[in-house]
Amino acid sequence: MIQLAAHSGMNNGGFYRLDSVWLCLKQHIEACFILAVITVSGIVSAQHDFLTERIVAHPRKSDFFYVDYRAINPDSDFYFRYIPMKVLRVKQDSVIFKVGNIAHSTPVTPRKHAMYDSAMQRNYYRDKTLELSRAQIDDLFKSGAIYQARRPDNIYIDGWVVIPRHEAYIE
Repeated sequence: MIQLAAHSGMNNGGFYRLDSVWLCLKQHIEACFILAVITVSGIVSAQHDFLTERIVAHPRKSDFFYVDYRAINPDSDFYFRYIPMKVLRVKQDSVIFKVGNIAHSTPVTPRKHAMYDSAMQRNYYRDKTLELSRAQIDDLFKSGAIYQARRPDNIYIDGWVVIPRHEAYIE
């Protein structure tokens, strides 16, 4: 019984000894690493969800919404349906968007949409604009059709240029 207590990692005061904790961590380093990765990815995901909700609730010029366009226009392409939409103007009861012309078959990250400064290409947006009411935007967000929204840092999203410098929002 005395030997069991001596090797249990606890001292007489009932506290764990530091060397026992380190020994346990060394023996289970893979599990600790996996737990750390899961925790960090959960925090990052929650932060993106919070930012998306905030941007959708209070959009401003040059924000980007990433949407399943079939929820807006059921006659659009079934396969290539995940597109970016850039806020052109915010009105009292509606928002006017430039609709992206380059679509993906799966919901991709804002970084993937912006890679290689693709938002600066001439054909990145369609010619016609789209106006959605605030109620439509709320419904699209609640249904998951708007799956992400991002506000550029000056002119960048994840290091890629998405808006011309003259359109940069300055607070």
